[in-house]
Amino acid sequence: MILYGRFHSPFVRRIAIWLNLQGRAFQHEPIMVTGEDFDRLKSINPVGRVPALQIDNGPLLIETAAITDWIEDTAPVETRLLPPSGTDRMEAMRTIAYANSLAEKAVALVYDTIRRPEELHWQDWIDRLSAQCRGALDLLEASAPQSGFFGGQNPAGADAAAVASYDFMKRTHPKVLTEPYPRLEALSQRANQLQAFARTIPD
Repeated sequence: MILYGRFHSPFVRRIAIWLNLQGRAFQHEPIMVTGEDFDRLKSINPVGRVPALQIDNGPLLIETAAITDWIEDTAPVETRLLPPSGTDRMEAMRTIAYANSLAEKAVALVYDTIRRPEELHWQDWIDRLSAQCRGALDLLEASAPQSGFFGGQNPAGADAAAVASYDFMKRTHPKVLTEPYPRLEALSQRANQLQAFARTIPD
């Protein structure tokens, strides 16, 4: 398998962590969505987005949810990172939805505050995105475990999503973090001590 995209992206990093936690080998191609890499990326994925996962002897998968669905569906039952059904699965998917919302709005903030020329900044929109990020952070903080992981003693899919999103937010928009998130910070530190996470920390 080949995973396209840099680990700076919380979505790419989530896929890499997920695969690492399942012990699945993959080749990483840290292609960017900007600059000279963009034309190459479009030749791989015409949508011009990451993550993209090239399956061995199979199609190219795009979009995080579709990729994780395939990863889970093709993994041995004992290495799957989502509960099969019921309340436990609902809670895991709810956590992933919070993390996905945080990642989406944090990435939008990057484009609106870093990529867009300063004279085109729209402060009301930036404030709205920042508030949405804090809302997602509040939800993740309230549900984060005081010890261990969302998956219990071992990290699971919800941990891959939450840590990737929180770490991205902390790295790219520290000024938006107007209050501490001690449970998320502790979860991040515990997770990033594990090789499955540590190998994906952006340079």
